[in-house]
Order: sequence, then C-alpha cells, then structure tokens
Amino acid sequence: MTRTADPGGAASALPVVVVEEDRVLRLVQVILDPTTPAERVAAFADYNSTDLADFAAWLTALRARIPALYPAQVRLVNSPAEFKAALPQAEVAIVESLAVGADELALAPRLAVVQNFGLLADNVDATACQQRGLPVLTLRRRTNIAMAEHTLLLLLALARRLPLIKGTVSASRLAAAGFAHRPYDSRHTASANYGRIPDLRTLHGLSLGLLGFGEIAREVAARARAFGMNVLYHKRSRLGAAEEAALGVRYCAFDELFERAEFLSVHVPYSAATRGLVDASALQRLPAGAYLINTARADIVDHDALVAALQSGHLAGAGCDVLYGEPTPDTDPLLGFDQVILTPHLGGASRMNGLQDAEAMLLQIDAALRATRPAQS
Repeated sequence: MTRTADPGGAASALPVVVVEEDRVLRLVQVILDPTTPAERVAAFADYNSTDLADFAAWLTALRARIPALYPAQVRLVNSPAEFKAALPQAEVAIVESLAVGADELALAPRLAVVQNFGLLADNVDATACQQRGLPVLTLRRRTNIAMAEHTLLLLLALARRLPLIKGTVSASRLAAAGFAHRPYDSRHTASANYGRIPDLRTLHGLSLGLLGFGEIAREVAARARAFGMNVLYHKRSRLGAAEEAALGVRYCAFDELFERAEFLSVHVPYSAATRGLVDASALQRLPAGAYLINTARADIVDHDALVAALQSGHLAGAGCDVLYGEPTPDTDPLLGFDQVILTPHLGGASRMNGLQDAEAMLLQIDAALRATRPAQS
C-alpha cells in the first residue's frame, strides 16, 4: 500500500507513531516523519557527521527497509498526560520510562506494537499487553554497551595509573615524572616495573560499587565480574535474590555502598533529586585511596567536594566522561590532577552505535507491523 502525507500537513493516512521524547529518540522523528522541520534534520546530520559523512543517504537506505513504518506521523510526548492524549490514534508506541499498562491500552484501540527503548521493560505491563495480543519489543542498546566499555576503560586506566605512567619508559622521562631510575640487581631479581611505580592495582578481588543499577550498570557489572571484581550495587528498588545471584551482584544500602567500594561508579539518572547526591559526606565514606568514576551526569557529583577529596588525597583518583562545562573551562581545577582522567563525553561513541540502535529498533517494529497486516506490506 502506498501512503503519502497530506500536502497541508495532515497525515491521517499515515501510521501514527507515539514516541517518548528525548534528544536520542528525536531521531525516530527525523527518520520516519516527512514533516520533520529541516532544521532538526540538519542538526542530526551535523551531530552524526563525526562518523557518518552522508546522513541523507543513510536515511534513504533505512527508509527503504521499513515499508510498514515509513512514512509515518510521529508524535513526541513528554508526560503521561501527553502520552495518553496521543494513544487513541497510535499504531506504535515507543517508550523508555512512560508506563504502558491496562489504563493506557484501554485508550489505544489501534495500537499494534509496544517498543521499549532498552532491554529492561519494567514500565510495560507485559501481562496486559499479552492479553491484548500486543508484541512488546525490547532493545539491547549498543550505546549502553559502549558506555560500559568506557567505564571499564577508566577502571583499568586508574588501577594501573595510566595517566601517570604513559610514556614514562626512558630514564629522563621517569625522572621528570618523579621516579628516579635505580636498576634492580638483575643477578638476583627480575627487572619488571623498572620505573618503581607504586600503588598499582589489580582489579581481581577488588570491590566495585555501582550507584544505580539500570541497563548501563548491568553491562558494567557483567564486565567487572569477568575481571573477578566483587560487584556491589544500590538502587531504590532492590532486585530479587534470584536475579542478584544470576547477575553475581550484592545489594548495599547507600552508606554501605560507599563504605565498601574501592571503585565507585555513578549510574543514576540525573534529576533534581540526584543533583549533588555524591557530596562531601558521601565521598568521605569511601575508603581512603578509593577511585570515583562518573559516566552519568557531572552534577550528580558535587564539583567542589570532588576537588577537595582529590586535594586531600582521600580519593586516589577519578575518571569522568561527563564534565561541569562542555567544553570544560581551562580554569577547572580537575584539569590539574595527574590522577584524574577526563574524556570529552564520548563514552557512547561512535555515532554509529546510536544509528545502529535506531536501525535495529525500527526494523523489528516494521517486521512486527507487517506480521499483523501482511496484505498491506
């Protein structure tokens, strides 16, 4: 069936796709909705240009592969009330945190597919959807995997003091870094670590505390367990014992998490409630010589408290992929610590991860739609 948008902007002949709006999921509008403002399309082309030279060609190729979805009318919603108001016309709902339950389904007689933008779909009532015969699709996001890999990169780099030891392989460079070279007596011992770098850590057997336990933290936990770390977590709703055992993690109350974590990694979503959650008091609960890693949002960790903990030596170091200014001002004291690794908000890179997430999601929605109405495919 050929579907076209009304020249005047109406799109009654097009499927209606209701999308929980955020800056990532706006890409769905760009891909599917021909009425998307040109300014937004251009902004996404620019955003992806780091890794994709021809965004327009990528759009054209993907659209050809999703005939049951493109073109469509995309409605972006920002609240439960907006979501419910859009549901009566919706054929597809794409959500990340908005609830989809019996009340919502009662408003959506045309709904054919529910897509959760992620692997954990606690916000979707699977039983209610099953009773309606609605497929509930999920997605293991490549961007979350990339974020977990970046977290492990920071863990390993801090444990092995990579910022300090990078390039310190000559006698002159060792001296410049504060490590005067004194040869070992190789008649009796080996010469490993000839730079005499102290305080190197081995991750195996150390404790990693995960503040928050969403999808990225779960990806981190799996990788940390592979390194033999003891993985602790804190979240508002504790997992069941069977799930904790399957994931190889242990629940801790907030204070206990900080008291036990030799590495503390931040994974809570940013909100008014979590702004400054990791404050001076929380940082002081960490064991002396612990490390902090933040790949979530900068302001979850109090900036001045972090600087003070580093200056005092209570923290051995920190790794942050999210900064208090992006770009960071040259005056930020965090730039002055050799034991701090700062990266420019690139944990989810490359851009192809996000594009491939969108592609995988839309392809599976398209397949589900064509399965429900094969005569229109």
